[in-house]
Amino acid sequence: MKKIFMLCAVIGILPMIFGCATIMRDNMEPITLNASPANVDIKIIDRNGLTVFEGQTPTTINLKTSDDGYFNPQYYTVYAHKDGYEDYQTRIDYHISGWYWANIIFGGLIGLLIIDPISGDMYYLEQDDALMNMTPIDNQK
Repeated sequence: MKKIFMLCAVIGILPMIFGCATIMRDNMEPITLNASPANVDIKIIDRNGLTVFEGQTPTTINLKTSDDGYFNPQYYTVYAHKDGYEDYQTRIDYHISGWYWANIIFGGLIGLLIIDPISGDMYYLEQDDALMNMTPIDNQK
């Protein structure tokens, strides 16, 4: 009985020591990019204007969810180019994880205002355009 009580106490204290999102998430997220047609050249730029990836579709890359700062979510702009097609641009945006809000119940102010915002685990990336449909250039004008 004493061991069960200690186990419950440890499980109950863990979220108070660490932020809920930090326990449940990682600040790197795999993003898959596909295009139609295939083999489209892509370039991914972060919120600071730095190129974080250059390559071709299809690909899966790991992107950071935060900008290594306090309450600094990361977002990305994807530029796609293929000869004979119009250039395409989309944004991979961030959202706040539901696990972050669990700090209100379990993690307290330490998780809510310190741990999760510093770790960046409170954010996740939302990829609306898993498939980039390139539009052919109409040369018959």
